Amino acid sequence: MNVLREFLFNNIGLKAISLLLALLLWLQVAGQQTVQQKLDLPVVFVNMAPEMEISNDYVRRVDVVLRSRRGTTNFEDGSLTVRIDLRESTPGAEKSYPLTADNISDRPSGVEVVSISPTSIRLLLENTIRKSIAVVPELVGEPAEGFQVTRVQAPRVTIIGPQSRVQEVSEAQTEPIGITGLSSTLVRNVAVDIGEVALRMEPVSVDIVVTIEEERREVQVRRIPIELLPEGVEATLMTRRVEVVGTVPISFSDELTTKDFQVSVNVQALELRQESYELVPQITIVDQYAGIFRIQSVIPDTIKVRRVR
Repeated sequence: MNVLREFLFNNIGLKAISLLLALLLWLQVAGQQTVQQKLDLPVVFVNMAPEMEISNDYVRRVDVVLRSRRGTTNFEDGSLTVRIDLRESTPGAEKSYPLTADNISDRPSGVEVVSISPTSIRLLLENTIRKSIAVVPELVGEPAEGFQVTRVQAPRVTIIGPQSRVQEVSEAQTEPIGITGLSSTLVRNVAVDIGEVALRMEPVSVDIVVTIEEERREVQVRRIPIELLPEGVEATLMTRRVEVVGTVPISFSDELTTKDFQVSVNVQALELRQESYELVPQITIVDQYAGIFRIQSVIPDTIKVRRVR
């Protein structure tokens, strides 16, 4: 027991100093140890011209291995990025941009870049253009029995993006629009898709008007007399009667006659000459049927007239 006590306490001052020096040496060595971290960093672009953009698919994240002294830096806060400067770039052929330590933004001093993968990124830069395209509504289902879609109205949209991508797109498609069982006009705001992620669109939704009406049947009214206008102007009609073809709702039960129509040609502005003129007749229907009867054609579609005096 006395031997152990003598061993522990004999020259205790020197022993304490030795222990302290050993601890300091260990701390110094430990502080010089380095660690490596592998990071998945996003690629960002700076100084790109306003009317220029990237049109090809490219690597959007890069694997970077960094080395630093243990405990001095933590890169998990997302502060680092792989930055590519496009200040001197011009639209045209695909170009390769090498990646080096200089591309790692906000890298603290003393942090070494061990490796970057991939070592370069290929980019195709193009001019940004705009184009107006038609919207094609996608109708799903059928209207109620006895009704039909007579008109679909859709505004145009503008697409914006790289020139080659924009030129490939000619129309946009709406989301499905259900019309099953409908018997009246439908107005709906729907999303529009162009199926191309590289392009932007304005607006991204549009109002579609689907006109749904009662089914119609064709009617013909023959031998309608032609009137000369204005009254008192002398002219010779080479054609004296016409036939009007149109449609009415299938539920329409009245019978249209020649008295329900006025067919006229205006000859006031015609000059005297031997040759006849060919004029388009003006068709007017009585107010009672103006919103019911829809003209499809007039036979003949032009009237021969000779101005006498």
